[in-house]
Amino acid sequence: MQFRFAVHVLWSRVPELWTLGALAPMAQTTHSRPNLLLDFIIVITAAALVFLASQFGLESGHPATKGAGAVYGGLYIVYLGVLFLLSYFFCRACYVFTFLQFVCTSCSCPRGRHMALFYFFLSLVIGSCLLLIGFGVI
Repeated sequence: MQFRFAVHVLWSRVPELWTLGALAPMAQTTHSRPNLLLDFIIVITAAALVFLASQFGLESGHPATKGAGAVYGGLYIVYLGVLFLLSYFFCRACYVFTFLQFVCTSCSCPRGRHMALFYFFLSLVIGSCLLLIGFGVI
């Protein structure tokens, strides 16, 4: 009975000896708050791109034509893709990135963080096509 108790006590301490107390600093975590200034900059940039695209002639329901409207529209779509890419890597940096990760993990099919990469590549392709139309290449 004493041997069994001694083995039990010593065996439960083996992980502490193995790590030499390295687990203690890992238990302390810092909780960073999302950056509201970053949210403000992201929203203002997106609103400015949409405003410029609409002022220079890009209209929904009509085909894109050569000009500044299609260029700003393409920049806006690529910008949304870059936001999805940033939300994949920095999901807690601001509320916009947290929302985009919510879209990927709760509203997409299939659900998961990796959908941010899919949305990035999709917007990169569509935005690049719109940019090429705006520059008159296509």
